[in-house]
Amino acid sequence: MTVDTGPAHAHLLQVAENDHAQRVGTAAWLDRELAFGAKVYYKGWLGEDRRIEKHWIAGPQATVRTRRALETGQLEFMDFPRLVDLVGGTAEGLHRIQADELHRALDEGWTSVAMTQESSRRPLADETEVAVFAQQEGGYDELAARFPLHVLCQLTTAVENEVHVVHSLGVHHRDLLDVGWGAQEAQGRWRVSGDLDAHVAQRFGGALTGAMRRAREVAEQGTGESPDLHVDLGAVGFVDVACAQLMVLAARSAPPGQRLVLHDPPRLLRRLLDALERPHTIVLADGEAA
Repeated sequence: MTVDTGPAHAHLLQVAENDHAQRVGTAAWLDRELAFGAKVYYKGWLGEDRRIEKHWIAGPQATVRTRRALETGQLEFMDFPRLVDLVGGTAEGLHRIQADELHRALDEGWTSVAMTQESSRRPLADETEVAVFAQQEGGYDELAARFPLHVLCQLTTAVENEVHVVHSLGVHHRDLLDVGWGAQEAQGRWRVSGDLDAHVAQRFGGALTGAMRRAREVAEQGTGESPDLHVDLGAVGFVDVACAQLMVLAARSAPPGQRLVLHDPPRLLRRLLDALERPHTIVLADGEAA
């Protein structure tokens, strides 16, 4: 995983494959938000004794600024079990907590607010649970669109099942940072960067499915937008055949009227798609062409 040190994202999913990598990325994010004067709310897991002193943000893995923020109150920590009790397991309850924290910080005079949470360890075993999860994450988006809020969702694949990982990428497809690749929705396109190799194929497939679904939902809202998903691949260096197959599968399984438009695809991907008998619902475009 590449630590994100660029401009802040409104709602970013950070994917890591082990706790150490997740902590490195989160520590950098925390330090940046605190340095810019944000009030930060952290949701995470404590040990059986529920002592914050044993969590990494209070130890040597955190920066001096982070540890000081815990002491001054600029950084507040809430244990997941307590959060679950407060929200009652509902999206509405979580939205209430999010809004209460945000408005309390703004009322206290903080000019910006940041929120982050560790992997939730939810099974996401059925479509109903996935829908609730998406609704809960949507609460962050609604607040970030109206207030100076930055959100970092942490996804550690080592502690989640494969179903959770795939659905998380689908829900967070608009802004994600994974191991070796990332994606962001901007200016009407889904911009993918990095290397799409076999190691990340399943996660890329989850994100692609989410992006296709989102394009259809926007079109169905009567916005006048096309249901086509425009994918900018200009910053992609390598594409494995597994990821190419997922593009073909996504295009073939899309409902009538939706296309997958690939802008500036790498030469290797063009050859792979030809070998896979590219369906007519995949359109290859150079530059601004559609």
